[in-house]
Parts: sequence; C-alpha cells; structure tokens
Amino acid sequence: MITGLTITEEEIREAQALVRTLYKNEKGNPFEMTYGQAQIFVAIVKKKHPRIHIETHTRYGKSEIISMAVLTRVTTEPEKFSIVAGNNDQAGIIMSDIIKHIFDNEYTRSKFIIEKGESEENIRRYKNKDRINFKLEGGLLGEVFICNAAGAMGFGAPNIIQDESALVLTKEHSLVMRMLADMPQNFLVKVGNPWPEEHFIKSHESPEYAHIFIDYHQGIAEGRLTPEYIEEVRREANFDVLWECKFPSQAKADEGNWVPILTRDQVKNAIVIGPHPGFGVQKLGGDIAGGGRNFSTIIERRENVARILYRGNETDTMSYSERILNYYWDPIKRKDKILRQNVAVDKVGIGRGVYDILTRQTPGIRGINAGEKLDIAITKDQKDKTYFNLRAKMYWKLAQWILAGGKLECETERIEDSSWFELAKVKYRTKLEGTQGKIYIMPKEQMLKEGTESPDVADGLSMTFVGADLMPETEDDLEEAYEENRQNEIIKDPFNPFGL
Repeated sequence: MITGLTITEEEIREAQALVRTLYKNEKGNPFEMTYGQAQIFVAIVKKKHPRIHIETHTRYGKSEIISMAVLTRVTTEPEKFSIVAGNNDQAGIIMSDIIKHIFDNEYTRSKFIIEKGESEENIRRYKNKDRINFKLEGGLLGEVFICNAAGAMGFGAPNIIQDESALVLTKEHSLVMRMLADMPQNFLVKVGNPWPEEHFIKSHESPEYAHIFIDYHQGIAEGRLTPEYIEEVRREANFDVLWECKFPSQAKADEGNWVPILTRDQVKNAIVIGPHPGFGVQKLGGDIAGGGRNFSTIIERRENVARILYRGNETDTMSYSERILNYYWDPIKRKDKILRQNVAVDKVGIGRGVYDILTRQTPGIRGINAGEKLDIAITKDQKDKTYFNLRAKMYWKLAQWILAGGKLECETERIEDSSWFELAKVKYRTKLEGTQGKIYIMPKEQMLKEGTESPDVADGLSMTFVGADLMPETEDDLEEAYEENRQNEIIKDPFNPFGL
C-alpha cells in the first residue's frame, strides 16, 4: 500500500524489466522484483517524493532493493547519496549489496572507479568500502558513502537513506537532519520496522511523508511468505512489529517508548480462581527481598499453570533457603520432589547467600544473574541476537507462555487484588547493540523512579523460564548432569547444554 505518491503500472513493469536486465540474484539468475519491491525501487530511483517513509515486514528484501535503486541512480545522475544507520556495520549492509551488484552488468561496472592500490577482485570479495564513486559523462561523479547517525556531524549529503531508522535514537536523528542543511531539493528515505522511536513515529504519522507499507499479508500475496510460516511465528516475540508492521499501541507506550510486556487485560484473562490442576514439568523460581516494601517470593510453574507458593517479608537468607528447600527436597527419602535443574533462584546481592546455602545442601540448582549477557545463548560461537540480557529472554518466554494459554492461579478472593498484575507493570523497549535492536526490559531502578515497586512475583515467575521445560529421560542422566555442574554455577542438562 502506498500513500502520498503515484506510481503507475507502466513504471512498475519498466522497473521490473530494468532490474531483470541489469541485476542478478544469489544464484546468478536475473533478479525478479515483486510488485511491492518494484514500488520501493521506483520511489527511490525516480525520487518520487522528497520525504519517503517505508515500513515492510522483516525479511522482505528491502535492503537489496534499495541498494539496486541507489546504484541505478548514482550511475545515471551525478548525485551524492549517504547510507546512514545506527552504526557503520548496519549502514554497511546496503553498501555491501551495492558493491555486489556493481559487477552484475557492464553498465555499472564500467562506471565504477577503482581507486589506486585497489583491485576489482578484492572489492568483489570483501565488499567493505565505506565510499564508492562512479564516473559519469562530462567528468561528473556519482557517489555513495556510509556513516553512523551519531557521527553524522560534519558530513553533508543531499540524498539520505536512513536504514533501520527506528533504531536510530531521536537525538541522533537530529544530526542526520543537519546533513541535509543547505542542500536544495534534498531527499530523505526512512526505512525500517515500526519500533516506537519518537522521530520514526512522527514521520509515520506525518502527511509531509509519502508512505510505503507492506505487511505479511502482501508478503503472502507476493509469494515471499506462506500462511503456514506465519502461523508458526505468530506467537514469537514482536510479531506485531516484525510481521504486521504495527507500532506497539500508542496508548501503551510512554514518553520513553517503554511498552508493557503484557497488558492488564492479557494478565486478567490468564488468571483463574481456585486450585487449577497442573501437569507436566514442575519448576520453581525464587526471589528474596532486601527489605523495605519488597517481598520475597517462591513461584511454582507447571506446563499449564503457575501459582504463588510464598509471598512475604522474609529477609533472613537461612529461613528463606529452608522454605525453598522444603518445596523441592525430601530429607527423609533423600531425593528430589522437584528436579534441581528446574529450581532457579536469584544469585545477585542478598540472593547470593540463598544460592550458596542451597548449593551446599543440594548442588545442581540454577543461580540467576538476570543482567548477564547471553554470550552462549544459541551456540558456543554465536551470541543471542534477540535479547539484551538474560532478564529480557526470561520475560519474553514468560509472555509467550501466557499468550499461548498459560494460566495464573489467583491467590486472593478477588482477581482484581491479585499480585499477578505486577506483570502488566513490566515494560520493554529495544536497545541498539552492535547492528541489532535487542529486547530490553526496564531496570528495577528506573521502575522505582517512576513509582513502581519491584515486581517480585513477576520476577519469581520469570526465573522459571530459564532452561527448557524438559526433564532428563533417566535418573542416570540427572546424576550425570549434577556431577557436571558441581564446579559450575548454571546446570548444563542434556536438553539444554548451554544452560539457558
């Protein structure tokens, strides 16, 4: 869907034919643009409007389409384009695609200027240049360079492509806008997923911008997605942002663009009155308070339901440790009532004392430092690309569990008084790290500044989402896991070898 500009059917066909003639896909075959991709190409290559706002579903191929449009423009017109993003690595994605497509045809390759000391072979192989030039007729030049938004001061360009625009902070975007100063007939394209950054929301709503909007419905219609795949990812984190191209509800986003991880209605719908039969894995999460108005909690979660086993003002580490131990360890039979790798407690601050006591008694429980980075979350060599830290991952798994039908057993006579509503006070936003916008949960210190007490029940529940909801197949598996963990602080079970 496009608004604010006109692109004819003839222009679409001409663009598809041009790209098919000039550029190649990864298999070396002519590049075939879909209808929506052709709209993006035409809007940029013909500079249809001075301000263009583009939102597409993730993995639509927008970066590659933009690269071909910019390349076509600068090898035809003596213009300067800047590719700007939150950092140089992100901006380099489009630049890498531009360099790749230079050598797809003789027209663009013959105009490309290879600098002294460079070779075509190395440029094609590494694609790591931050500035490229093209020689046009009459000795004129076309130019493309990359820069990060924070370092935009001092640069100038009349044409800017701001990639992953919503991950550029508003204060840094102001520096990008300065790049257009004193540039007549300047041109700005903001492209990205609808994360709630102020400047991106404003351009999304602004009538001064032309808009191109492509959600998963169009992706399915164009054959880039299947209905089956969309159903598979529907309950994944950020489905609304990544696939539906929807901002988190502006009624929910606050001044800092923090959004509740769950709405109050979603929490209310999950609460059930009275004992609710549970089945499957049994896990415990424990969070001890340091005093004041905070509460120590012990939360039990089964596959289908969670319940509050304890919520009180216990601050003595020995007494609190005994409470937890009584829930998962049978001292008479000397065996677990709940498997130890399914017990997780805070090990930071006062929680460290609880963790030390419990591991001396029964080695194998999990100690949680919610702020630690997920350096081994996917494989030994690949860092987690979605979550800023362990706390973010635990809370997102919690939210997905509730949205998938998980229930919360009410501990009060009235649902409205339940402590479970703490979940609606936990907020998230995206935080840029490297080239990735990662899910980030509001720190407790900031929550307190905003008048929200520590979400002790919610924290306890979140800890039950460390590790897979699976149990070892045999007691031998369990004993082997315990032995392996005696020198480690996080159990490494056979189903979850990296402890997350």
